[in-house]
Amino acid sequence: AATSAVNAAAPLDFKLDPVHCMALFRIHHVGAGRFWGMFDQVGGTMTYAEDGKTAPTFDVTVQVESVHSGTEKLDRTIIGPQFFNAKEYETIRFVSTGGESTGDGTWNVTGDFTMHGVTKPVTARVEFTGLAGNPVQKKAGFEATFEVKRSDFGMDWGVKNKALGDDVRLVVG
Repeated sequence: AATSAVNAAAPLDFKLDPVHCMALFRIHHVGAGRFWGMFDQVGGTMTYAEDGKTAPTFDVTVQVESVHSGTEKLDRTIIGPQFFNAKEYETIRFVSTGGESTGDGTWNVTGDFTMHGVTKPVTARVEFTGLAGNPVQKKAGFEATFEVKRSDFGMDWGVKNKALGDDVRLVVG
């Protein structure tokens, strides 16, 4: 969710609400199951045109050390040197560069995705989940789904022996 001060017909600028934003991730574990975790420190900005025709723009940053796997020991491993190396690479960031509507409040939004010190072009599927508020302040909801390969970002531990999948789904909402 994001919050904005209202200005009639102009696109609405929002600041991501840290209380209501998070990033979930999913990855295959030992080729058998899917493992889910989350990052709970997500910030940034978004611009949205109420006409629904123009793709929203985003600048979203996730703090890597805010990971929660459900196990403190695993959290330390995830932020450690063999995975995210959070001491050197503190954030994951997406900055949109364009996009197109796919209908019914969804867009394919392109942008630069930076993780583990590597920036690559990525397309996120973005779904508008609602706009509410009053004449002074509006709130907007969006859900962005990214599909990335860890190895594209220099994070290839466990890929060759299939201990951990290469494909990661990241959902920011």
